Formats: sequence, structure tokens, C-alpha cells
Amino acid sequence: MHTPAEDKAPCYLYEEASIRSACQELKKNLPGFSFLYSIKTNPFEPVVRTVCEEGFGADAASVREVLESRACGIPAERIFFSAPGRTAKDFRSVWGQCLIVADSLHELDLLQEIAAGRQVTVEVGIRVHPLFVMGEGSRSPSKFGIDLEDLPALKQKLLACPNLKVVGMHVHLKSQVLDTDVIAQYYKDVFQTAQMLEEECGLHFRFLNFGSGIGVTYDALRDHPVDLERLQALTKEMQELNAKTLKAELIIESGRFVICKAGRYLTRIVDKKVSQGKTYLIVTNGMNGFLRPALASLVAKVSKGQPVGAMEPLYTGSSEFELHVLNDNPRQETVTVVGNLCTAMDVIASDVTLNAAEIGDVIEITNAGSYAYSLSVLTFSSQPLPGQYLHTTDDQYLAE
Repeated sequence: MHTPAEDKAPCYLYEEASIRSACQELKKNLPGFSFLYSIKTNPFEPVVRTVCEEGFGADAASVREVLESRACGIPAERIFFSAPGRTAKDFRSVWGQCLIVADSLHELDLLQEIAAGRQVTVEVGIRVHPLFVMGEGSRSPSKFGIDLEDLPALKQKLLACPNLKVVGMHVHLKSQVLDTDVIAQYYKDVFQTAQMLEEECGLHFRFLNFGSGIGVTYDALRDHPVDLERLQALTKEMQELNAKTLKAELIIESGRFVICKAGRYLTRIVDKKVSQGKTYLIVTNGMNGFLRPALASLVAKVSKGQPVGAMEPLYTGSSEFELHVLNDNPRQETVTVVGNLCTAMDVIASDVTLNAAEIGDVIEITNAGSYAYSLSVLTFSSQPLPGQYLHTTDDQYLAE
């Protein structure tokens, strides 16, 4: 059945009902936690407003994301600005518009200088690089957070910053984790680190931000979703201990959970050709509309069938997406879907079996809600840009 969305292709289409359902799933199954929407996953304003209406705060990674969060109605105290490599100019640009989480000892110096210059005491958080790992593997260096190997240096720095009041701690080690037990143990390790820092540094944390980690199932045959009810049960003891000791707000960043599956990418077939027996469907805005499928195809070609680990947020796995031709043709054919850029790298999917298509048909790509439009090579070859629309529950199509 033809839908109005097909007339808007190439475009991203996000379903309001799906976004709200995912938000409500988190709130229902993890009642002991608060939630932040990770703006970087999808900063499209109608999407941010929808998540805001569900009571989520914002995890902002840039000055622009802070200001966009405020414009969407998120209160300053519910916007947590955390990212590496920020400048004094960045901090001054958002002063009073969010809660700033310091990512390094140098950032603590910058914040102290600004606060002292304004003759105020400001509440801040600190992001730490903890002494544990999430799941298997060994601990490795990181550009994120303050290393806890040198705890005396952190203690000394805090003493040298009398205009800063540290009220929270932030840790984030991995994204797209589907092992419920691994996530639960990680939360417990974060909590124990907070207990240690409170005792060692004389702090009192008002909030603990566990970061993200809760993944989504890209491949229904291979992946198993996180069991949110079990996650709540496994962290119940930690939550009870928190209520008796730290009394901190326990925060989870939603990552891609609320938006990934709510999004589809629609692009139109503008040519169909056969070369040496191979059928190509050429679409508008391929790699320069939705980069992740092209990256997955590139990884598959380079790896030659060998397993490749995830490289988030650019690449999750070999079966990240489903493609559908939006027609009712019962006949199927094996095709390679490519974009119209002047590069052989512009491949969306190779040798996939789809409904037999004609020029003018629309192809739909799933799992396009997160790390999609914002990761696209939008300006390559000066091609026209795809649109973005939120399909509302009352059947409207909202553009920015």
C-alpha cells in the first residue's frame, strides 16, 4: 500500500508511537532509575521534543546539543554536558544552561577559573575512567574521563578548586551491550567506585550517571534483547543500598534504545541495470544519505568473511539492517543496491534478495533511527540532502 512517506523519499522517517513505546518500556521495567536521551544518537528536534515529553533529560556532547536541548524544553538541571576536549569558550557558552561534567583535570581548572571570575560556586560532575572493565577484556587507556590510577592527583585538584562543588559522577565504557548480567555487574562496579570516591575525596554525589550500554537487537536471528525486568532484579540490592547510603539519583543514558528501531530510511530507485549478469538498483542518496549500510558493506568486503568486532557508532555488525522494496510484487530477484555517487564504495547491500523492483519504486532500510542522519556524508558531491520527518500518532509528518 502506498503511503505519503514514500512521496518524501529520500528521507528518514521516525515513528512517534515507537519512540514513546520504547521510552515507556524503560520507565516501566527500570523504575529505580532516571533516564537521559543521548542527543548525539538523533538530534532531530521533533524527536528530541517527543522524548522530552516522556520525562527524559538530555545527555549532551556539544554546546549545540545543550542549546538544542534547552530549545526543546528540557530544563537546565536535566541537561548533562559531558564530552572530552572542551574549551573555556564552550563552558562560557552554556553557563547556567546545563550541568557540566568535567572530563579531565584540566577542565576542572577551566571551570574553577570561570566560577572564581564570576564569584560563584557552581555544581559540576566528574567523569572518571574507572579501574574495572565492562565484561571481558583488559583495561586500556582512554581519552574519556579522569584516570583513577592517580587518585591523589584528583584529590589535590579538588582541593585547588574551591568554587566547584562536585555533585555527581559519570562513567561510560561501552555501547550496544546485550548481555544483561554484564550490564548489571557494570552498574554495581560503578556504584562501588562512587562509594570509594565519596570516602576518599570527601564528596557527596547527588547523581550517578552509569552511561549507556543497553543495546538494541539489529539481527533478530542472532541477537537477544536485554532483559530489562531481570536487570531491575539484579540491581535491586544496589538500589536498596543506595537508598541507605549515597542517596544519589541513579541515571542511565538511553543511547540508541529509544530511537534506533523507530527510524526507517526511504530512498528511491532511479535506475536499474545489468552488468555481466549482475543486477544493480541505483538509488538516490545512498552512502551520502545513510552511511552505516555502506560502511557495513565495506567492512564485509575488506574482511572477506572473517569476524570483525563492532566499531561503534559507525559499525555494529554484518546484519545491521533489513531492506525492503515497497511494492507488492510477489516475484523476487537478487540485486546489489548502490547509490548514485561517483565512487565504487557507494554500496548499500550486495547480492540481497528483494521483491522485484522497477525504476521509481522506494527501498526501505530499517534500524535508521540512531547514528544515521547525523553520521551521513551529507555534502559529498554536492548532492541534494534527504529530509527528516516525525510521523506522529495523529498521522502528521513534522519537519524541522
